[in-house]
Amino acid sequence: MPPSVKTSHRFDFSRLAELLAERGLVEPQALQEALQLSRQGNMPFPEALVGSNLVADWELSRLVCELYGLPFLTVDVIEPDKRALEGIDAGFLIEHGLVPVSRHGRVLTVLMPALVRGDVLAALGRETGLFILPAVGTVTTNRRWLETRLQPSIAAALPAAPVDARSGEPGDGTWSTLFDAADAAVLLDLKHVPIDPSDPIGGG
Repeated sequence: MPPSVKTSHRFDFSRLAELLAERGLVEPQALQEALQLSRQGNMPFPEALVGSNLVADWELSRLVCELYGLPFLTVDVIEPDKRALEGIDAGFLIEHGLVPVSRHGRVLTVLMPALVRGDVLAALGRETGLFILPAVGTVTTNRRWLETRLQPSIAAALPAAPVDARSGEPGDGTWSTLFDAADAAVLLDLKHVPIDPSDPIGGG
């Protein structure tokens, strides 16, 4: 069994947060809020960090490589093998930002968006019946690849965009834009954007 497969159960966002705090890269309060959002299932911890500009994408990946002794690779450098996707739920990959890149025998190599929890990799292993060999990618490159290659196929299988509850007309956005809006709301909350009392919407 590849060495990193044995240690993947130790993958934990809390340890990564501790390292970010120790290096003085992110304020402890912001880290705690990002962790809380992750535990609530609103957004994966690395995506919350990068999306809210708390830490640079490449810096976060570099720290994960250092913390766990993992190799670094992005989909900008290697084109994932289509066979690596066979039999894997696309929704699961999109939810966790994982990109399978190759399958050799019973070993599946996947790029993490910096880091995913060990239980996520374990679930992928159970689903596929394969040993999961993780490598470190970046949040941005993984997400871009998934949105380009997998998101369209999922969107095609979804029902039509929701109807506007007030007008009864089809919404002017797609499911994808709704997800983007939800992500934006989470990131705004993480940044503690102040409410202007004179704002007719925020001021009440």
